Amino acid sequence: MNDKLIKQIQGLLAFEDEEKLNKICNILAHTDVELKGKSNPNLQLSASAVVFYGEKMVFIEHPYQLEILLPAGHVELGEEPVETAFREFHEETGFFAENPTRLIDVNLIEIPFNKVKNEQAHLHIDFRYLLTLSPQKSEQEELPYFLLDEQEAPLEFRKYYKYHLSIS
Repeated sequence: MNDKLIKQIQGLLAFEDEEKLNKICNILAHTDVELKGKSNPNLQLSASAVVFYGEKMVFIEHPYQLEILLPAGHVELGEEPVETAFREFHEETGFFAENPTRLIDVNLIEIPFNKVKNEQAHLHIDFRYLLTLSPQKSEQEELPYFLLDEQEAPLEFRKYYKYHLSIS
């Protein structure tokens, strides 16, 4: 059921944390329930956008967790994670992204109980894609966004600044 996702993750094994990625592949290999949409209350798929604006990376303030995070969201039914990364980046920041794109990381994220939405604590398998900022004019953003350099960024995301050199 999740063979396509596992194959994408396996393409990262030479570049990222092998133990973490193997753990995520194992979870996917032993999960036979739908992970897209929000139908599974325990484990869901999400996708994040890593996008540079000049030398700075684009971040949003998460409305419930009140943290500075990458633009991201749930993978909807009928959608691939990369499509989610593009969609959420646009919805949350008002900016557009364009190809080329590439998967740069996958993480297992613990999502805390959300009392505003009354959603139980659960896990996300988050696919992180490097997207290219489009010169297309931005629209109204859904969330406050921030342009942060490497020293200003949350520690978790600093390792992605190495990708700025690959698109400069």
